[in-house]
Amino acid sequence: MARLLVQLKLRLLVNALKSSAAVQASFIISCFFAIVLAVGGFLVLSLFRGSATSVDVTTVIFTFFAFGWLILPIFAFGLDSTLDPTTLQLYPLRTRPLAVGLLAASCTGAWPIANVIALLGVTVGLASGSVGVLIAIVAVLLQVLFCLVLARFVTTAMARLLRSRRGRDLGVFLIVPIFALYEFFAQVVPRLLASGSLHASSFNGFDAWMRWLPPGLAAHAIRDASTGHAGTALLRLVILAAVIVALGALWIRSLNRAMVTADTTTGSSRVRGGALPFARPGALAAVAARFWIYQRRDPTSLVYWLLTAVIMAVVSASAILGKQHHPAVLLASAVFGAAFVGYFHANAVGQTGPAFIYEAAALTGRRELRSYFWGQDIALGVIAVPLLFAVSLGLAAAVGRVEYGLFVAAVALAGLGAGLGICNILTATAAFPMVKRAGNPMRQPAPGYQAYGIGGVLANLATVAVTAIPMIVAVVLLGQHPAVAWYPVLLCCGIGYGFGLLYLGVRLAAIAATQKLPELCQVALASQL
Repeated sequence: MARLLVQLKLRLLVNALKSSAAVQASFIISCFFAIVLAVGGFLVLSLFRGSATSVDVTTVIFTFFAFGWLILPIFAFGLDSTLDPTTLQLYPLRTRPLAVGLLAASCTGAWPIANVIALLGVTVGLASGSVGVLIAIVAVLLQVLFCLVLARFVTTAMARLLRSRRGRDLGVFLIVPIFALYEFFAQVVPRLLASGSLHASSFNGFDAWMRWLPPGLAAHAIRDASTGHAGTALLRLVILAAVIVALGALWIRSLNRAMVTADTTTGSSRVRGGALPFARPGALAAVAARFWIYQRRDPTSLVYWLLTAVIMAVVSASAILGKQHHPAVLLASAVFGAAFVGYFHANAVGQTGPAFIYEAAALTGRRELRSYFWGQDIALGVIAVPLLFAVSLGLAAAVGRVEYGLFVAAVALAGLGAGLGICNILTATAAFPMVKRAGNPMRQPAPGYQAYGIGGVLANLATVAVTAIPMIVAVVLLGQHPAVAWYPVLLCCGIGYGFGLLYLGVRLAAIAATQKLPELCQVALASQL
C-alpha cells in the first residue's frame, strides 16, 4: 500500500510538469522556495553554535515549523487532492495500511525533504560529539514525522468542514495570522535587530514550559546528548515518539470515521427568503443594506477589516517597541489605516461580479449613482469609524499616551473621508475584473490587471496623505500645547473635514460613472467569482 501511494504521489508530481504552463510555473516556484527553505534553515540553525541560548532558539524554530505544518495544509486542501481521505473512500482498503501509505506519500515531495535538510542544521549549531550528532539526526526525523502526522490528523479531522463553505471561510481567515507573521518578520524584526532590542539572549527562558512540548523535547534531547546526558536525551526522544504514536492513533481513528461517514457537505442548504433590512425607504437604503449584509457575511470583507487593524499596528510598531515611544509615528498609522480601507473597497464593481448587472439596471441617472455610492459609504463607515477610532486609542495606549489617541483618531477619520472618496472615484473610473484562483481563497485581479491593484494602493496612499496634511499640521501644533478642551474640537473638525472630502468624492464618482456604466457592466461580467 505504501509503495503504491508513493508511486501515485510521484506520478502526480511528474504529471504536473506535463500540464499547463501555469501549473508548471507553480511547481517550479514551489520547488525554488523549498530549496531556499532548506538552505536558509540549515544556515540559520548552524549559526547558533556556541551560543548560550542555542537550545532556546532551536525550540522556537522547531515550533515555527510545527505551526507551518499545522496551518499551510489547510490552504492546500482544495488544491492537493491527496490531503482529502475520501478520494480513496470507494476502494476496499483497511485503515491502518492506508494510514501508513498516506504517511509515506506525505514524506514524498520537495517540502518534506526541505524540512529535513533545514532542521539538520542543528547537527552544526547545537549538537557536539558523535552521540550528539546521532541524537540530533534522530530528533530531526522525529520532529518532521511529528509535523507530518499533525498535518494529516488536522486535515483528516477537518475534511468534512474543509470541503464546505465554512471550511473555505476558515481558509480565508487564516490569511490574517499569516499576514501578521509576515509583517512582523518583514517590518518589526529588522527594526528590533537594528536597534539592538532583539538578540539571541532575548529568548532566554522561552522554553520554560515549551521544553515539554514535542518541538522542545527534540531540541533539548540534542542538548542533553551533547552535554553527556545520553540517558535523558533518549528519554525525551521516547516521550516524543510516544506523542507521535498517540497522535497517529487519533489520526487513524479519525481516518476510519471519515471513510465510513457519508459526505453531506455538497447537499443543498436551506434558503431563507426575506426583504433587505431598511430597504423600503429607497435606493440609498437598499444599497446600504446590501453592502452591510456583505460586510457581515462575506469572510473576505471581514478579513479586509482585520488586515486594516494589523497594518495600523505594524506601521506604529516602531513607536510601540522603540525606546523613545514617539507618539507622532501613530499619525502615519492613521493615514495607512484610512488609505487601506479605501483600497480594499476601491473596486466594488469587480468585487461584486456579474451581480452588479442587476444593480446597474436601477442606476439610470446621476442621482441614482450618488445613492449607490452613498449607500456603499454608509455601510463601510458604520464599521470603519469605530474600528479606526478603537485602534487609534489602543495604539496610543500602547505607546503610553492615551490622550494622544483622540488626535490620531481625528487624522484617521479625516483620512477615512478621503479614502472612501477616492474609493468611489476609482470604482467609477478604474474598475477591473476580479477572479478567484484555486488554492487562494482571496479575490485577485484578473490576468493582465495586476497593475490596477498596485495603482489603487498608490492612489489611496497618496490621496489620503496629501488631504490629511491640514489635520496633521493642526495636531502637531496643538500637541505642543495640549489642552483638554481642544480634543473634542479637533475630533469634530476631523469628522467634518472627512465628510466634506467624502461628499466631493461621491459627486465626482457619480459624474464619472454616468458615461461609463456600460463599461462597468462589462467589467462585472468579466469577473469570475
